[in-house]
Amino acid sequence: MIFKVNDLKRGYINGKDVRLAYIDFGGSGENVILLHGLMSRASTWYETVLWMKGSYHVIGFDQRGHGRSEKPNDNYSRDVMIEDIAIAMNELGIYNSIAIGHSMGGSIAWGLAALHPHLVKALIIEDKSAQSPPMEAVEDWKKFFESWPIPFSCLKEARQFFGGLHPTYADHFIELLEENELGYYPIFSFEHLLKILSFSFENSRWDELEQIKCPTLIIKGGDSGFQREHAEKMLKIVKNCQLIEIPNAGHVVHDDQPELFRNAVENFLSAL
Repeated sequence: MIFKVNDLKRGYINGKDVRLAYIDFGGSGENVILLHGLMSRASTWYETVLWMKGSYHVIGFDQRGHGRSEKPNDNYSRDVMIEDIAIAMNELGIYNSIAIGHSMGGSIAWGLAALHPHLVKALIIEDKSAQSPPMEAVEDWKKFFESWPIPFSCLKEARQFFGGLHPTYADHFIELLEENELGYYPIFSFEHLLKILSFSFENSRWDELEQIKCPTLIIKGGDSGFQREHAEKMLKIVKNCQLIEIPNAGHVVHDDQPELFRNAVENFLSAL
């Protein structure tokens, strides 16, 4: 099913065992797929889409458990999430694409490049290490989720809360809320996200990086928790790889420094 709004097409496509929501943002040229990070959704790439669709055909997916995609109670392993996107891309006929992934989406993107090379001709990994954090970090995420004053009474309250965490988080997190009769709630389940985190923290992914054959760009936020030593190790393992660190940017580089992020992406893609 496809819904057309202005020049956008919103639709649903089969993943491995769920229906995935996606947005065809339009544009013409080579296909670009955008894969969001944990908690996010396709629409959080809005600013990136504005300039990318001038030169590319841009499509964003809501991954399982996120956005308008289906949210099963279980089956949130990274392998399943990679297969979701691979199946959806094959069904949509999106081959030989440029894959851009942020955080969790970066891990999914390089999994696609490694395991389904016909789908990815170039890869951009935004602020994601192949080194898995310790399992204790799941508890830190749980405490973070418990700190949310849900339900938010209004969007202004939500903006104040998230903006207090980080200046650019207000706009980003507003995209992740929906209203019911009691107030504003996240469009995802904390329980499902904790399952995704538990799977992602189980194993590091260094060996998988060796399978990537396409040109690759790693973008690191200068102020993010993505350790420089891990980024440099990834640079050594991935063939035909570049690394750029963007100053004054936290984890969501494309929000914190959109122009510098754009410059890095455009310079990389223009050299292909």
